[in-house]
Amino acid sequence: MSAKPIIEQLKRLCVLHEHLLTLSEEKTEALKAGKTKELSNILTKEQKYIQAIGQTEEDRIKATSVFLGYSENNTISACIAKTTGSEKEELEQLYEALSNVLGHLKKVNEMNRQLTRDALQFISISYDMLVPKDNNFNYSKSIKAELPKSSRMKLFDSKA
Repeated sequence: MSAKPIIEQLKRLCVLHEHLLTLSEEKTEALKAGKTKELSNILTKEQKYIQAIGQTEEDRIKATSVFLGYSENNTISACIAKTTGSEKEELEQLYEALSNVLGHLKKVNEMNRQLTRDALQFISISYDMLVPKDNNFNYSKSIKAELPKSSRMKLFDSKA
């Protein structure tokens, strides 16, 4: 049995992850520049790529399962062990390429997470500086109780 369907799915996964990596790098620049509309567009595109990656991964799992005889160990490593010749080399190269792209993608996403968290902290601090926490600017009963009775103004003088 040939591993061509698995190779095709891995090639597609590599391409999709590389596009996702490019979008993540664009997201980093948008976060640094504070471009919210561009960031929103990038997030929409990312969701489409994530859905496509999920579907391709399901297809890869099915192809791997068929190739390995419906075993529970449906990994690329198991496919590499079962193949020989040029297919084995191609699977190894694709496995390595996909691993590298995923590692780089993980680093970029971690940086984006940190940038997002820092931006939210900045917004929170700015908001706290603009909106004071003590809202007791008006007189209250506790302040009126401390004033002596003679200092209170009377609205109606009963002696007149």
